[in-house]
Amino acid sequence: MKVAVVYAEAKKQMVMNLDMDEGGTAKQAVEMSGILDKFDGIDLEKSKLGVWGKIVDADRVLVDGERVEIYRPALGKPVKKARPAKPAAKAGASTGAASPSDKVAAMKAKVAAAKAKKAAGASGEAAEAGATDDKAAKIAAMKAKVAAAKAKKAAGMAGTATTDAPKADAQVDDKAAKIAAVKAKVAAAKAKKAAGVAASEGVSNAAEEPADDKAAKIAAIKAKVAAAKAKKAAAQT
Repeated sequence: MKVAVVYAEAKKQMVMNLDMDEGGTAKQAVEMSGILDKFDGIDLEKSKLGVWGKIVDADRVLVDGERVEIYRPALGKPVKKARPAKPAAKAGASTGAASPSDKVAAMKAKVAAAKAKKAAGASGEAAEAGATDDKAAKIAAMKAKVAAAKAKKAAGMAGTATTDAPKADAQVDDKAAKIAAVKAKVAAAKAKKAAGVAASEGVSNAAEEPADDKAAKIAAIKAKVAAAKAKKAAAQT
């Protein structure tokens, strides 16, 4: 059978091919190859043998086509591979101190609490302002009703003491007073609605609510004027 014997040094390498009988061992192949005469540094007592990169015993039986390799002994100490350093323990776990992520989370929670408190305060102020405007609208409507009642009473008195023409004038004035009262009620409803919207949304409708309050006041003034006219017509008759 055909086998090969290989040996290598830093400056010289050699491969010896040979034919040997079946059943020959790795050590016999090295001795028969004559490679021991080519290199002075080979010592079979210290050097290990291998076949295709795997260490084998010297009496390992070879088969056709295998390659015996002679390994030189290591001259220096093997270098130990440095192990990776263990990760440092977290500061928060050992010392009880808060980690940066915990501090950031706490800061965010404080900001959110401050925003919620501010929003609640704004909503309360808007609700209070809406309640004030609603009260003013109710007072204006009440005044309009009183003026309308006075106008109606004056118109009734004028109707009993005058002719048909003065009665017609009084009825007209009474109608105007009723219209003024209705307008006052509408203005009051608008003011109440605006106050409810401001309380639910948390914003103050400062521009619209004074306008509704002004409309209610104007309606009350008109009712008073109508009542005065009715009273004057009744006096003339």
